[in-house]
Amino acid sequence: MKKSIAKIILVIILLSTVFTVSGSQTINKNIIFVNDDNINGPWNGTKDNPYQFIQDGIDNANNSDTVFVFNGTYFENIIINKSIKLIGENKNTTIIDGRKIDNTINISSENVIITGFTIINSTRNISQWYIAGIRLTGSNNTIYNNIIKDNMLGIFGKKVTNISIYNNQFFGDGIVFSIYDKEEEPVTYKNEYFLHNIYNNYVNNKTIYYFRNQNDIDLPNDAGQIIAVNCKKITIRNINLDNADFGCILVNCSDCLIEQCSISHSDGMIWLINSKKNLIQKNKISNNFEGICIDCGSKGNRIKYNNISNNEKLGIIIEYGSNSNRIIRNNFKNNNPGNDAIQVYFKYCFYNRFRKNYWNRTRIMPKAIFGKISDTLPWVNFDWRPALLPNKTN
Repeated sequence: MKKSIAKIILVIILLSTVFTVSGSQTINKNIIFVNDDNINGPWNGTKDNPYQFIQDGIDNANNSDTVFVFNGTYFENIIINKSIKLIGENKNTTIIDGRKIDNTINISSENVIITGFTIINSTRNISQWYIAGIRLTGSNNTIYNNIIKDNMLGIFGKKVTNISIYNNQFFGDGIVFSIYDKEEEPVTYKNEYFLHNIYNNYVNNKTIYYFRNQNDIDLPNDAGQIIAVNCKKITIRNINLDNADFGCILVNCSDCLIEQCSISHSDGMIWLINSKKNLIQKNKISNNFEGICIDCGSKGNRIKYNNISNNEKLGIIIEYGSNSNRIIRNNFKNNNPGNDAIQVYFKYCFYNRFRKNYWNRTRIMPKAIFGKISDTLPWVNFDWRPALLPNKTN
């Protein structure tokens, strides 16, 4: 009996020692401080002698450390390549300004948390559509309670999984995930790159809706951006999706309707990714980077009776195995300025059909649509009977 009691006491002592060590390790995790007011030093990251620049705080942090940033405007392009918490004192007054140079924040590591900032002014070079206020190439990261505005894209994730984005406010920006950025890269669709935890975010004071595995939903008209993944029969009607990156993204969706919406003045387009048998009709799609992108094996979609005009690059691009789509009775006007003869382009896809579209002016002869079906083989499709006058789209 005495031996049993002695063993119990020994176990209790060992457990208390473990918890004490564990607790002390938690307590002793570093908090590194940054304050842009400390212009003359000394700088060692303590509360009394904080670093002047956020990047210095990150560079001197270890995994699991916290970098706490006091109020101020920090003109920096931040690179995060370790697992840290980056916390701003107040999201309204702790500002990271990318100076319109590259990404404002670039995260390549996992288990990063960013909260409490206004994040602005990534580069806005239209040829680098994938630049963002926050660019993610690392998975398992969390972004919450920030203001993100005036960037090329708000948040952009390339081939990442398990990203949590919540309680953020976007202005003129949004959320975009992709399996590629530069066109020369091989493109292989994986559904996991679009499955994330996204909720309670707003763009231009309207709701960003993110749906996974949903059917038979009619979107309310307070939507500011719509992202649907693995969904069927989503109805998007009479909604203004202006001034948001990629106003509508359908990923692995089918039998959805986008009708009588306005998608304009955005850094993206309507984007179909591996999505089939959807109908896009009677929309106004103008003044975007591109009008519509039919991408990554999106097949059997119908695009008809839309006004597609004044988009910076193309009215429609069809690419990467997106076959057998129908583009019917749309009005294409002044897309791809400077070369509006090419308002629609296709690459690495087959059997897409064009019929009775209006192409900038009255045409009696067929309209050629140029593209390529491989790296070395250019191709031409035709709208054999283009519309003589603009189509009625109401």
